Amino acid sequence: MNKKKLFFRYVLPIHCIQLITALMPNTDVTTKIRGRWMRPFFKECGANFRIGSRVIINRPDLISIGDDVYIAHQCYLNGTGGLKIERNVSVGPMCVIVTSKHVYQDGAVSMESNAAGVVIGKGSWLASHAVINAGVTVAEGTTVGANAVVTKNFEPHTIIGGVPARVIRAQEMSL
Repeated sequence: MNKKKLFFRYVLPIHCIQLITALMPNTDVTTKIRGRWMRPFFKECGANFRIGSRVIINRPDLISIGDDVYIAHQCYLNGTGGLKIERNVSVGPMCVIVTSKHVYQDGAVSMESNAAGVVIGKGSWLASHAVINAGVTVAEGTTVGANAVVTKNFEPHTIIGGVPARVIRAQEMSL
């Protein structure tokens, strides 16, 4: 799809929805309204999608979202390399999920970028200010601690945190 069609089909409608709902309080009701209104502009979007205010979304046409997903306020989602958020995921305030990395050439950052997909596994929780880098799969049932920077994959059902992220402990499984 050319850039002009992409802008009018995906980018502009989502920003209009954010503008219309910006003056509403960031409550459960308004996150549901935003989620319902934004659903058609993603590649895929499941039921009960909720999204907070002032979330920046790049390339929603390359983002797939499962059922019962919550994205808190002021997050940044970059779908350039493909982003899949599976069901029952909670993304805390001010999280960053990127699917592309800058390229260094001749010792400096260039305007080029390398894209790599990201998957956020079902039942995962990203606490506030977590950063998920391009190419990472956050495994099923993972808790990512506040301010963590995830640069690689980890086993399912773990609690990870730190900069860069490391395993803190295994997650207790409930029956």
